[in-house]
Amino acid sequence: MSLLANAEMALFGLLILLLFWQNQRRSGSRSLDTRLFNGILLAAMLEQLMDAGQWLLDGAFFPGSRILQVFCYTVGYMVAPFITCLWALYCDLRANMDERALRRRAPLYAVPIMINTLLLIANLFTPLVFRIDAGNVYHRDQFFWVYMALMYFYGLLSMAMVLRKAAKTESVSERREFRYMGLFIIPPVLGGVLQWMFYGLSLVWMCATLSIVLVYINVLSRQISTDTLTGLNNRRQLNRYLDLKINSAEANNNTFLMMLDADGFKGINDVFGHAVGDRALIAMADVLKKSCAHQECFLARLGGDEFVIVGEEKDAFRPASLAETITAQVAEFNRQTREPFQLSISAGWAYFQPGKVNTADALLMAADESMYVVKEGKRTRLPRPRRFHQLG
Repeated sequence: MSLLANAEMALFGLLILLLFWQNQRRSGSRSLDTRLFNGILLAAMLEQLMDAGQWLLDGAFFPGSRILQVFCYTVGYMVAPFITCLWALYCDLRANMDERALRRRAPLYAVPIMINTLLLIANLFTPLVFRIDAGNVYHRDQFFWVYMALMYFYGLLSMAMVLRKAAKTESVSERREFRYMGLFIIPPVLGGVLQWMFYGLSLVWMCATLSIVLVYINVLSRQISTDTLTGLNNRRQLNRYLDLKINSAEANNNTFLMMLDADGFKGINDVFGHAVGDRALIAMADVLKKSCAHQECFLARLGGDEFVIVGEEKDAFRPASLAETITAQVAEFNRQTREPFQLSISAGWAYFQPGKVNTADALLMAADESMYVVKEGKRTRLPRPRRFHQLG
């Protein structure tokens, strides 16, 4: 592969990453996971730039060419483990959802980077990782393997974290997402092996760009279709799912929609504040995920304290049995929680009926009516007016 072709590939990857980074900036999100992902994009852009410089300068002679070449390799070899470190931090945060714990662990994550940096500083005086010969041609040196080992250490660590989380989570959608994240390291590993075996190929960072593209598509998909607070499907995704489900040739009267509402949620917000109210909603979502963990159900947050489950009745799985499971999970949460609130959920459901309850609006309205019959039976305060959810 020619030097120009390698440089062109690196610059192409740079442009892709730049477009992603600009789109991320326009989103305006300042959450830690967003900042970590933006850091990955910036570091990968710098790495692609250094990679292009490495191939263009190899064997070139002009004033300062040798200094530029050493600079490109040194900075490139410093940045590469930093990218995989940021990815490991991102995976840690997504798997454990604990910012404080992640900040405490951050110094440990930095240790391999510091080792690599010290090795590269020493390389400026004595060739250890790489050397540039009298012809301005790059060569690997005896401790190049240390750089590679440190870089892939983070990748393998992140893979272990997300696959472990995937094995433990009961949610089918979360399990799929974490398995997807676990694949991030595979393309760069394959590219690195091929590049190591066939000197002259430049594959690692194009493969890394491919991984970032795949992860970014997954991130965008999650942002578009997921409720950011609870991790369930959002209203938009619910609309789409119901449209597809109802218009499907397989639509039948075994399809049910369950509407769920938190009892006394306004009181939690009024007494304890909205931050605690958010935790109550997250707890509700977790209860629903656990209740549906082994069933093929579609879960969504409709809005506020209202949730929806869409499923197919079959064998012993019926809405009534699902409601009992949810009630048991709520009771278990209330026994174990240290939160200042107790959960209580009212649920009602309706079946798809060809010729009658055969639209998304009709199904939602029927389930809403059923749920409020249950809710009214529990009330110790004035009832709220009946509401109708219009899909839009």
